[in-house]
Amino acid sequence: MNRYKGILGLLALQFATATNATEGRTLCTQQADLVEFMITVRADGFPRQGAEAELQKRYPTAPAGYWQQELPQHLLKFSYNTDGLKPVAAREYFFNLCLTEITDIDTDTATAALFAVAKDCQNQFDSDKTKVTACVEKAAEPVLLNAWNAKHKGAK
Repeated sequence: MNRYKGILGLLALQFATATNATEGRTLCTQQADLVEFMITVRADGFPRQGAEAELQKRYPTAPAGYWQQELPQHLLKFSYNTDGLKPVAAREYFFNLCLTEITDIDTDTATAALFAVAKDCQNQFDSDKTKVTACVEKAAEPVLLNAWNAKHKGAK
C-alpha cells in the first residue's frame, strides 16, 4: 500500500501545492464515494430514469435539486454504464480514473487498463471491500506509472 500512496504522491506533483494535491485526492474520493452510492441504487434495481428521486430519498441531506446538477448527472451517467462492475470495484475504478483525469495523464489505454484491473479484482474478491480495494491499489500501480511516464517522456 505504501508504494500506491507514493504513486498518488507522484501524481500530486501535477498540482502547484500540497493543498491542491490534497484537494484533488479529496475530490476524487468524494466523487468515487458518490459513484459507489449510485451504483448501489442501480444494483438495487432502480432504472436510470428516475434514479434521482431514489437518491434523494436515501440521501435526504442533499440540497434540493442536487441530483439534477451537472456533476451528479455526469456521475450518474458513469454509474449506469460500468459494464458489470459492482459498487466496490466501480468505486475504485472511478477513483483511479478521476486521478488520471485531474493530473492530465488519462488515455484510452490507461482507462481500459484501469477497468481491467477493477474487473479482475472484482472477479477475485467479489464485493469484499477491503480485498477489492487492496487488489486494485496494487494492480493500478503500474498502470498509473506507465500513464505518468508516457505523459512525461522526454520532459526535463
